[in-house]
Amino acid sequence: MKRKTEHQVGDLFVTERQILLKLFPSKKTASKLIHWFVGGAVVDHRSAAKDIATLVEKLKGRSHIVQGLTLMTDRGLRFDVHGSGLSRAVKRAGYRHLN
Repeated sequence: MKRKTEHQVGDLFVTERQILLKLFPSKKTASKLIHWFVGGAVVDHRSAAKDIATLVEKLKGRSHIVQGLTLMTDRGLRFDVHGSGLSRAVKRAGYRHLN
């Protein structure tokens, strides 16, 4: 019997020390310590993409599909997520950014 797939979106919150992911509507959360976000920019896109993909795969489960991620940082609303390289890291991880 085929499982019913559920589509989810996630909030990805990034600080200089860790990333936090929360999936909706399942409300699952996970975090991971990082070293690739320094001075408000991604310094290693390969590691960033790997960490993001690992965190999403850990949370989503077999019958869920993550459609996209909303990117946020601890630097406030006026922070440019595209200029920092976060959107590129999310795209490289295989997801699309929603903001």
